[in-house]
Amino acid sequence: MVHALSITIAVMNSLLGTSGLLLRLAFIVTFLHGGIPSIVAEESQLYVFWDTVSPDGKYALAWSTTGKSTIEDLPSPYDVDADRITNYVIELGSCKILVKLPDAHYWRLYGGGQPNHYSLESVWSENSRSMLVIYDSRWKSDRIFLVDVSIPRATGIEDQLQDSFERILESARGSEYRKYKNSLVKTFGLPWFVGPEKFYLWANALVPKQDHPDFNFGLVFRIEDKGTRVSLVMSEPSSGRESADRSLNRAYRTLRSLLSPDDQKSLVEEERAWLTRRDAIKSMQQKDSFIEGRTQELQARVNKAIEAKEKQ
Repeated sequence: MVHALSITIAVMNSLLGTSGLLLRLAFIVTFLHGGIPSIVAEESQLYVFWDTVSPDGKYALAWSTTGKSTIEDLPSPYDVDADRITNYVIELGSCKILVKLPDAHYWRLYGGGQPNHYSLESVWSENSRSMLVIYDSRWKSDRIFLVDVSIPRATGIEDQLQDSFERILESARGSEYRKYKNSLVKTFGLPWFVGPEKFYLWANALVPKQDHPDFNFGLVFRIEDKGTRVSLVMSEPSSGRESADRSLNRAYRTLRSLLSPDDQKSLVEEERAWLTRRDAIKSMQQKDSFIEGRTQELQARVNKAIEAKEKQ
């Protein structure tokens, strides 16, 4: 975890602003005299989502709470009146908060514990400039952000995605879609950047607790107007499953982002040797099994690396 003092001061600077100068000074003075006020420590601690680190290792998602950080004390993301959880994109090295994600209240405690029926999914562009963040409740995607760390800015794009998906459903499924239109909930997932300014999403529409209908499409969007707007450029029916190669790439990139520069070089050399062995396999069934085994191995190493980060 990022050093406690610097991360606490960084969070306070972001949250309190100029009006909080005296409180910040009081905090620093108290710390220098050997203690941190408990209320400040509780309200300022920042938790990093280590599985969201950018490919260059510079940025990540994080959350803070205005209260105690135990499962019993943390509110559900649905409990917007409590609004005690805040999500940010941060710069890991400097502990600087780059941008707040509006109305995003997801949390995850080290060693286990997260909201029930709520999840977070994210992906970075290969150049570590853009990030997609998806907040899912039990039946639908609630908030979807397109983040640009070069500005920095977080733009909510869930309405744009839903509008595009509805047009696809109307065009491709016609009367069947119109029959269930008012009962459908829509979920987006499996985000992946297919270029610096293009990304893929799996889109699903269904009626909760029913097997039918279940509309699945793969959608590709282009980022436009400096990241404030997205436009649909391709759609196709989807199985709702990620390809083996992409799952492998996702695990590989996540692991690489968590390693030191020397370990990253070792991982690249290891991957090249593995690719040579994979390409020598003639049987598609054996090749698929070989890829699946590698994905599981890399994911296990991701989990181990995250556990080590959380204990720092």
